[in-house]
Amino acid sequence: MNYKYIFKIANKKEREEIYKIRHEVYAVELKQYQTNNELKLIDELDSFNTYIVAKKDNKVIGFVSITPPGRKYSMDKYLTRDKSPFTYDSDLYEVRILTIIKEYRNLKITLALIYATAKWIENKAGKNLMILGRVGINNMYKKV
Repeated sequence: MNYKYIFKIANKKEREEIYKIRHEVYAVELKQYQTNNELKLIDELDSFNTYIVAKKDNKVIGFVSITPPGRKYSMDKYLTRDKSPFTYDSDLYEVRILTIIKEYRNLKITLALIYATAKWIENKAGKNLMILGRVGINNMYKKV
């Protein structure tokens, strides 16, 4: 059995895979969004965010989205900046949509994606992370 995983910045082809996985997980599985005929979920932040992907056997099995400083954040949909505990400056990155496809969901891949994300942000001289997550998986976040 091949246990080799690759973690990298997503290219255009991998981003297309990500949009399909997002639809499968967030529209079909979790029912957080309406399904659509394109079978993709894309939002306005995708035009400037970065995705780190986890791959196995040349297949995207997980990903996380990183929104750079100085842009609109997804958090802005839920909380006004004056009510936020964060300082919105050149050091603040938003981390969201941490997703692993069902057959690969385990803490090791999750931790590896989080580590890769933290290292990428550190290499960009970022100092602060604002992380969006689902309440239903609080236990997983506590383990991390």
